[in-house]
Amino acid sequence: MVVGGFVDWRGNPIDRKVHGGVRAAWFMFFLSVVTNMENIPNMLNLVTYLHGTMHMGVSSSATTVTNFIGATSGFALLGAFLSDSYITRSRTILLFGPLEFLALGLLALQAYLPSLHPPPCNIEAELSNCEEVHGFNTVILHIGLYTWAFSEGCIRACTPSLGADQFDHEDPSESRQQSSFFNWFTFGISLGGFIGLILIVWLENYKGWDIGFGVCALLILLGLLIVATGLPFYRNQVPEGSPLTRILQVINLN
Repeated sequence: MVVGGFVDWRGNPIDRKVHGGVRAAWFMFFLSVVTNMENIPNMLNLVTYLHGTMHMGVSSSATTVTNFIGATSGFALLGAFLSDSYITRSRTILLFGPLEFLALGLLALQAYLPSLHPPPCNIEAELSNCEEVHGFNTVILHIGLYTWAFSEGCIRACTPSLGADQFDHEDPSESRQQSSFFNWFTFGISLGGFIGLILIVWLENYKGWDIGFGVCALLILLGLLIVATGLPFYRNQVPEGSPLTRILQVINLN
């Protein structure tokens, strides 16, 4: 293993003719499209699910979604720490991707089974007596949401960084390609969000949240397949251990 350098997925030194470059970075572009097809629309539409299906109040629904988004951002720090310190970014994505699939599958199952969510009713009625989600069903809901936030945050932290690793910023040609990659990556986020806001929101609102969450779970599987297909082409930065350890070593030396 090359300490402080880049290796392939087997831990061998990279071959610049085979590993990295535009070809490897394209896998991250397609991953950004696929993951944001399920991520962006759900973050914007989740209040509708909590209020309309789980019969939570508008304020409670908005607070739950805000906490979910905040947790996703917070867990991104954990994902970045793990991938930089102990495991490579590609392995981090492949490790936490199945967890996100299971989380979305759990939410789809809860939306599908009548016993796991409150019975349908007109929550907008003036004299509504809708039953709010409670007890064991609330536990399932929060397990699904925060497992989703945990895995999504870890994946989100690694995707752009893994794309950037495919280019040597000290090489003028690859440095320009790296700048172009981030332009395409940002476009991929917007494209995925645009498609998702049309397709996923339509499925959730008109075909059912079980179908919507189920399609999102399948999109995660597609994203994992994309990442796995690109494994032979990635440049993987070698983890150098916890930065906290190195900081403590410097303090001890002083």
